[in-house]
Amino acid sequence: MGKNKIKKVLIFDLNYLGDMLMSSPVMRALKENGVEQLDVVVHEFCYQVLAHDHWVDNIYTGNVWWEAIKARFRNYDLVMQLNTSLRTNMLLMIAGKRRLGYSYGIKGIPLTMKVVIPYRTATHGYRPRECLDLLEKGLGWECKDERMIYDIN
Repeated sequence: MGKNKIKKVLIFDLNYLGDMLMSSPVMRALKENGVEQLDVVVHEFCYQVLAHDHWVDNIYTGNVWWEAIKARFRNYDLVMQLNTSLRTNMLLMIAGKRRLGYSYGIKGIPLTMKVVIPYRTATHGYRPRECLDLLEKGLGWECKDERMIYDIN
């Protein structure tokens, strides 16, 4: 799938606050590579983290299964997650036709675009780089800027 064909993306970022901070370079990289609409599904307690992220267009909270069903009718060009959760991969299967994520063991079966890894994410490397690697390996993009979006100092 070429860079110019991906205009509308949904990320299921069902993580906790620390993981969301470390995955934030992905939001910037998506927009810098031509994505026009970037929506994210998060746990409600994480809403405030993304509420100040100018790269994100819409934030959805609530029942994640219901959000996946509604997403199917929003016709995203790509739905993705940044971890290896089988549950989230099942949500992606409901939410969209093109599904990008890490394939670790059997957890990657629901994905249509897989980045095969021999270990769970966030266990062997720098988390922002791991998240950007998903875009580089899965979409063929070059993503150099690993800086987290949020100034936590």
